[in-house]
Amino acid sequence: MTMRLIPLLPYFAAFMLPALSATADDHKHDHDHGHEHHHDHSDHHSKSGFYGHLDIKVLYDHVYKAEEADEEIDEAYTHSHLEMGYGFGNGFSVNTNIELEGEPAGHDHGGGGATLDGSNRYFEDTPLFVRALTVNYDDEHFGAYAGKFDPVISFDQHVMPGIYGYQIVDEYTVREKIGVGGYGRLKTTNFGTHRLDVSTFFTDTTFLSNSLLYERGVTHKSDGGVSNTEDFSSFAVSLGGSDFFSQNSDTADGFSYRLGFARQAAGEGDETSEYRYTVSGQYEHAFTTDLRARVLGEIVHINHLNGEAPHDRTYNTVGAELSYRQWVLGSTYSYISNENPDDADEAQNGEVFQTSLAYRFKNGISVGAGYKYQEEEGEKNHRIGALIGYSLTF
Repeated sequence: MTMRLIPLLPYFAAFMLPALSATADDHKHDHDHGHEHHHDHSDHHSKSGFYGHLDIKVLYDHVYKAEEADEEIDEAYTHSHLEMGYGFGNGFSVNTNIELEGEPAGHDHGGGGATLDGSNRYFEDTPLFVRALTVNYDDEHFGAYAGKFDPVISFDQHVMPGIYGYQIVDEYTVREKIGVGGYGRLKTTNFGTHRLDVSTFFTDTTFLSNSLLYERGVTHKSDGGVSNTEDFSSFAVSLGGSDFFSQNSDTADGFSYRLGFARQAAGEGDETSEYRYTVSGQYEHAFTTDLRARVLGEIVHINHLNGEAPHDRTYNTVGAELSYRQWVLGSTYSYISNENPDDADEAQNGEVFQTSLAYRFKNGISVGAGYKYQEEEGEKNHRIGALIGYSLTF
């Protein structure tokens, strides 16, 4: 089903209505990309009332060199979400994340995986869906949540620099699970703040697994796939830390990390369970009030990818970002290592490089341009593109 831009505008307008009630002082030019934001709206949960974050991104790409002529196309797609919540003033809250997620050709989370025939793609296969819906309790030292969520394992996709940075993380994120989770937080004077996250879950097989605009269809247990078990045999645990302090230097203050492990139990038709191990680190430094830089690295190793016994995969990603006033230069490089003795095609290694320059206006609007090269499963392509976005916290 082809989705043009004009039919999507009413949904963007619906997103904007609650946001426009905020005052001008509530405008922010973007996420605080230097920090994670999984299930952690504690500042809001201690208050009563509504709060949220709107982030709209529209990308227009030109694929100018690819393995097949049919793959050299123009395409436009969106990566947008609206996070909303209501705090009851006693630590309890209800939170949701609604996404409008069109994907570049070649990805497939329910859209974007169509076979290319040389035709340009403009907002095709763009589902509107509920990515998260949870009931939360948050305290200064611990919290808990239940519902639909993305388990906390590694860095959030929006931490990655560059306008295309989120896309590589999107390939391996464990997302849209039903379950329960909790965390404990330890604050120390000199050794930082540390948070342990634990959750148990299974794949969403409720009506929330479907979508509007482009129907992904309801997921059923019989569809198979790791963690699609309708029991709590899958789990994730991770430890993250930041806000370190040293009396002799301010160097430690910019460091943050996360270590994670997850087991996704075998579903119907899977050969075995999937296991993943993650190590993530980031360092951010302010040279002046106008000039900031950060570097990061993440390794995600997956044993038995998607429940395939002989298939292991490792994502090795490094990235850097330089910000001067409202200008942001960002880039990442990922090397994807595959091991599969039973399938030579799936055993091929790959790589993804992307870089971009963006300008973030103080009113929440951002514009940018970038380049992306990828080689996956032996196929290469190059693209250049532009982004226009809008971000608002209320």
